[in-house]
Amino acid sequence: MWWLAVLVTIVAVVGAYATWTVTRVERLHRRAHAAEGALLAKLDDRAETVLKFVGNPGFEEVVALALSVVAVPADTQRQRELREYAENDLTRALRELAANPLWTDDLEAANRRVALARQIHTDFVRDAVASRSLPMSVVLRLRDRLPRPEYWDIEDPVH
Repeated sequence: MWWLAVLVTIVAVVGAYATWTVTRVERLHRRAHAAEGALLAKLDDRAETVLKFVGNPGFEEVVALALSVVAVPADTQRQRELREYAENDLTRALRELAANPLWTDDLEAANRRVALARQIHTDFVRDAVASRSLPMSVVLRLRDRLPRPEYWDIEDPVH
């Protein structure tokens, strides 16, 4: 009869571990998705900050790039790639303008917020991707059930 108690204990432990794993993996995926939304919001905020410089000499190219960033949604994989290219172009153009006397603290702060949001997103995606390879995740086929979070391949805006 003692073997029944051991069997029930083993089943309970495995069940608790499976529940914990599922909860953790789903939570990490939700956090990665939320971090992506926050990153997109900070990228949009930076573009809006750049758009305040419409009409200022030397900012024509950057304003045009900011308009292209705002015009590209990130709903599909192709749109996401286009948005990454546009963001990288904007980041490089802003980096070249950093010495411009019209450069403001608002632009600097927007770049810092983008860098922080990018780092947080990257950390959450890394953790979510790693959680997909846990043994219990593989056994429960969580990889097939949850969409794989993707990294944003954008340059670091902080110089």
